[in-house]
This record gives sequence, C-alpha cells and structure tokens, in this order.
Amino acid sequence: MTTYAVISDIHGDAVALQQAIALAQKYHADFYLILGDLLNHGPRNGVPTNYDPIQIGTILNEIATKAIIVKGNCDSEVDEMVVNLPINATYNTLIINNHKCFMTHGHKFKPENAKSYGLNSGDLFLSGHTHVTKLYKDENGIVIFNPGSITFPKGINEANTNKVKTFGIISDSEVKLISLDDNVIQELKLS
Repeated sequence: MTTYAVISDIHGDAVALQQAIALAQKYHADFYLILGDLLNHGPRNGVPTNYDPIQIGTILNEIATKAIIVKGNCDSEVDEMVVNLPINATYNTLIINNHKCFMTHGHKFKPENAKSYGLNSGDLFLSGHTHVTKLYKDENGIVIFNPGSITFPKGINEANTNKVKTFGIISDSEVKLISLDDNVIQELKLS
C-alpha cells in the first residue's frame, strides 16, 4: 500500500511544513504531493509568524526523492535556487491505485473542468490555491480534493468558515483531510 501526503499553500511557514511532514510520517506517507505556493507569502497575505523561505527549501530538499511539486501562482523560477528539484510545472499526472491523478495548484486548471483533463470516474483531481478545503466526488465520479492551506486557511468545505490548518492523506482505499492538530476532519472512500 502506497500512501501520499498532499500539502498545499505553504507560503513560507517552516513550522507549519515541519508539522505537516511529521503528521504525514505518522500516517506512513511514502510520497509528498506539494501543490504549490511554497516560499512566498504573496501580496494578499500577511507575513506568517514562522516565515522562513530558506528553511522551507531545506525541508523540501530533505524529502526531494519522495516529493512531486507543482507551481503555484506565488512561485517563480528563482525559487529553484533554494529548492533543488523541479517546481515550475503547472501540473503533473500520476497513477494512484490504478486511477489517474491530476495535480495542480488550481489557479490555471479548475476542478469544474476535471473531465476535460482526461479524468474519469474514480480518478483524482488535486488542487490548492483557494485555501478552502474540498473533498467530494463530482457528477462524473471524479474525486475532487483541495487540502486547504497549512499556513493561511480560509475555511473548511466552503460552508464552514473555521480556519483550520489542513493537509491530506491519500491511501489505496481513501482520502483523508487532516488538521495540523491531528484531527481527521473528513474522509472519502475511493472506489
């Protein structure tokens, strides 16, 4: 069984990233799918309390052999001077449990268009960007998952405005939305 941690919208908070990775290890994560906005806090966000972009680079470099990273709207080519692996692809595709998984930040490719990216029932569409969590199957049976943000959360599943820092775990049988204080907020079984 292969397990993936899904982390998005780090925005330079080294402590939050360390917490997410420690929890991911508790859930036996084999790989890390990082959905962009790594080092920079962005013009609409404040500066995180634990803002340390150089430390973010160090942490990501330590898991580089187990990480796939896509570019967020706050990421740039110069960030590769700190992170020693490719981080400038706007999307990536992999296979999880015999299903296609399309991962992107979410500012260019949208979940409502998941079918047009070659996904079918049981496949996964992963994105961040909004900082609002989402975990559901769309009308085509595609699993839509936004793990929220580990630094600047904006809400849980849009209807709930609780600002809980979150990330995700994907196993062979389910997707879990988990808070940084180690509460499973939502689960969805995979087919």
